[in-house]
Amino acid sequence: MDYINIIKKMTLIHCARGPVRCNKCSKLEKQGEKYCLIKVFLKAGNIARPMTEIVLNNEKMLCEFDVVDVFKDKKDAEYYALKNGIMIIESRHFS
Repeated sequence: MDYINIIKKMTLIHCARGPVRCNKCSKLEKQGEKYCLIKVFLKAGNIARPMTEIVLNNEKMLCEFDVVDVFKDKKDAEYYALKNGIMIIESRHFS
C-alpha cells in the first residue's frame, strides 16, 4: 500500500509552499476550512507536495498528499465516508 484515502477538514492550499509564501495559497486560506478527500502518500515522491500529519498504527507520520475532491458540506463528506469506508479527520494540515 503506497497511499491511503482519508477525508480531512482542512484549509485548501495551492502548493507545497503554503499560505505564508504563496499568494494563491493565502487566498484559499481566507475561504476557511473545507472537508476534502485527500490521497495521503505513505512514501515520499519526487515532486513537491503539501504535507499532513496522520497517525497510522499508533505512529505519527508526516506525509505528502494531493486533494482529490472537496465536499459541499459535512453531511456530504459523512455520506461519502460511510459509503466508501473512509475515515474523517477534523484537524488542520501542516504546510
